Amino acid sequence: MKRLPIILVLLLCTKSTAAESQIVNGRVVDATTQRGIPNVNLYIPAQKIGSATDENGFFNLTFNSDKNVLLHISHIGYSNKTRVLNGKAKDLIIVLEETFFELEDVVVTSTRTEKIHRNVPVATEVISKKDIDDSGALNIAELLSSRSGVSLQTSVEGGSILNILGMDSRYILILIDGRPITGKFNNRVSLDQISTSMIKRVEIIKGPNSSLYGSEAMAGVVNIITKENVSNTSLNFSMRYDGTENKFKTEGLNHGSKSLRFGGQKTNGSFNLILSSDIEKIEMDKTVQQIDIDDINRQSIWGKLTWEMNENHSFSLSENFYNHGENGTSALMITSTDINRKNLSFEHNWIPINTWRWNHSFNYQTYSRNYVQTRPWGELVTDDITEEKNVIYEGMMKKTFGINDFNLGFEISHASYTSDRLESGKQFVSTNSIFGQYDMILGQKINAVMGYRIDKYTEHDLVISPRIGMMYSLNELWKFRATWGQGFRTPSFMERFIDWNHVQFGYQVLGNPDLKPERSNGYTIGAEYYHPNVYQVSLMMYFTMFENLIEDYAIEPALLSYHNIENAIYKGLEIQGRWLISSSWITSWGVNFIDNRNSKGDIIPNTQPLSGFSRFSYQSLRKFWGFSLRVKWTGSYTPEEYDLNSGGYIQAEQSLHDYVFIDLNGNLLIWNPITLSFGIKNAGDYTNDRYGPFVGRTFYFELSFKK
Repeated sequence: MKRLPIILVLLLCTKSTAAESQIVNGRVVDATTQRGIPNVNLYIPAQKIGSATDENGFFNLTFNSDKNVLLHISHIGYSNKTRVLNGKAKDLIIVLEETFFELEDVVVTSTRTEKIHRNVPVATEVISKKDIDDSGALNIAELLSSRSGVSLQTSVEGGSILNILGMDSRYILILIDGRPITGKFNNRVSLDQISTSMIKRVEIIKGPNSSLYGSEAMAGVVNIITKENVSNTSLNFSMRYDGTENKFKTEGLNHGSKSLRFGGQKTNGSFNLILSSDIEKIEMDKTVQQIDIDDINRQSIWGKLTWEMNENHSFSLSENFYNHGENGTSALMITSTDINRKNLSFEHNWIPINTWRWNHSFNYQTYSRNYVQTRPWGELVTDDITEEKNVIYEGMMKKTFGINDFNLGFEISHASYTSDRLESGKQFVSTNSIFGQYDMILGQKINAVMGYRIDKYTEHDLVISPRIGMMYSLNELWKFRATWGQGFRTPSFMERFIDWNHVQFGYQVLGNPDLKPERSNGYTIGAEYYHPNVYQVSLMMYFTMFENLIEDYAIEPALLSYHNIENAIYKGLEIQGRWLISSSWITSWGVNFIDNRNSKGDIIPNTQPLSGFSRFSYQSLRKFWGFSLRVKWTGSYTPEEYDLNSGGYIQAEQSLHDYVFIDLNGNLLIWNPITLSFGIKNAGDYTNDRYGPFVGRTFYFELSFKK
């Protein structure tokens, strides 16, 4: 009997506690589209209770309502919000406003493990989706050329030459979703062939990175991250027209382009399909004598299908097709170029237990380029065909030890190269690689990463590429980074086996099969001050020593070949900053100083020693309208031209004065979901008839539909 009062008290307490439990439900929606936002975090700190929204933005949360409680709502890309829950809270509608300030929450993959950008020990610059939209750029070449420390020289024969921190794009590995691109013109990837419509962000990883990625990552890596799956269905379509100032006044021979973009995403349970397609027609400005191309036609299709089989297995199949055709007519020659690039990738992710993950992928890539020259009277001068195929199988195991990560992987590739410019017509190369990386947290202040890679080529000895990176967090505001690594680039098919007589220009090129791989030994050191969600300032110094650089040289006048030369040193300083002025205003800026010299102490040809950029962007809170201003300044330098007879560079008689590029871009929401975008490129109308840019001020208008 004595136990009865105690039991009654316990029952009353239990009943009272149960009565105090409340359920809140509702939906989190986008302020502009009014559509539900998936994967929004909802958390009550005082009670340590949390939940997340479903694919349509709905949620329910059980909490103790004996007093007012504070609910935190957060999601990457949106402004954080708090709500006070009191009484019976049901059917809440929580509206979040999108923010384009992604400084803190951007997840990057520069170490092949997902990390918040500010916690990465390796120097990594991120170009966000908002940066891409503000730029008005149609392709990666346009996007990167607006950054300081980056120069883009357009070849009059086609393609583009990218320099990052003064280092040629031959030494910068270009990746799409972590995989290299097959098919290069003049040993370089043509970045103007990669559309921005399929891109979510771009990561620029600075310093030697061959420990993870192998050949060509001597100076850095540009990793182009495509759009990721989201849990909704969408559709987008856009039309764009741009042209020079004269093009809008008359239909004369002036630069202009027309483009169509359309794409969409469909989600059906565990399946997700993304499709994107671009069509572009460019009419070249024939008043520019250096350009021998009349028009360019481009088409691309990109698609990705994913299947979440269960919590342990997921599969993805992606495809990328690109076609490029250009034609030119002059009094002496008719030319045409047809380029086709196809990439097919299959990937499987397997998580057997919580701390393990196995990822492997199969990639099949092809590239073809057909260049034809004929005389106006029908005589065939050149019919040059180049074909490249690459089959890559990669497997990687990831293991988590508490807060530390360990990666171990291998790569097997087989490449073939067929060209009329090769003596034997066709060449093969096979590569077997193994790599590993350990990412560790030491105490609460130090994050270190150590990587190691071994590559075995059929024509070379083993190539070993280590890397060490470290970040020291003094506190929540100050971080210090330092890295050391080695990189390499194996000689290309053309550099080793070319045998080509260029009759039109009167010179011959012979390959050198005895070329050694180029090597680099690089250091970076930097500091960063980060004020949460307000501003960031970072400083980085780099020092890279190159060995066995491959350069052209003249065996005799008009007979060229390749050889390994002595060392060169690339060094410089980079300062970048970003400031969120308000929820609508953001500005970013950067300054780069470059000092690149060969073993004789002479400046590396066409080095641009000093450059800077700034960007101001405004977006109204309801996203009804916005605009951005981008300014890039390049300091004076002395250009150099390659001389076919001597096999070296000849310095110009006069230096180029410093110049400024100004781009203006705007957007206006006409009627949801239709937006008008417009802008002026090279507003100052700067041109140089000899060294470029060849096209001056251009205007563009774009009408887009996004639902």
